[in-house]
Amino acid sequence: MDIKLELMLDHAEISNVVNRFASSLDLQDWSQFRSCFMDEIEADYSDLRNEPAIRIKADDFVESRRAALSSLKTQHQLTNLNLTIETDEATCVSCVVINRFHPHYTGVNRFNTHGYYIHTLARTLKGWKISKIKQIVFWNEGNPHLHSAVRQMAAKGQG
Repeated sequence: MDIKLELMLDHAEISNVVNRFASSLDLQDWSQFRSCFMDEIEADYSDLRNEPAIRIKADDFVESRRAALSSLKTQHQLTNLNLTIETDEATCVSCVVINRFHPHYTGVNRFNTHGYYIHTLARTLKGWKISKIKQIVFWNEGNPHLHSAVRQMAAKGQG
């Protein structure tokens, strides 16, 4: 296959995986979300949760996201996808705005994050899969206690 064509196809597939990552969170489609990952991943949400990066089984990561977002409506808006592809590994850096809304919370029922995602992906026999996620937070606005991970951090005296 022509090198330029292969690079274009890789670019399209990687973009699709990263976009599917975001949209499946919003749709709470956990099967689709799981399809984005290697069997084990590194997840770094230290900017939001003040916890170190972890290696975690993808199934456990998916379950943690399901539990954390179960009471929220979200919209992850990814823009400016910047991809670097090196044979069988790729990095996708994207701008993100995550809007979170709790429909049954009285008081401030929104918590939004502005920042970047860095996704590292690996080429597999089943296509490109996410092997690492890093969320970089520039700022948050609204009520952080709507997000269960941030609520747990506050309960530990870290928030």
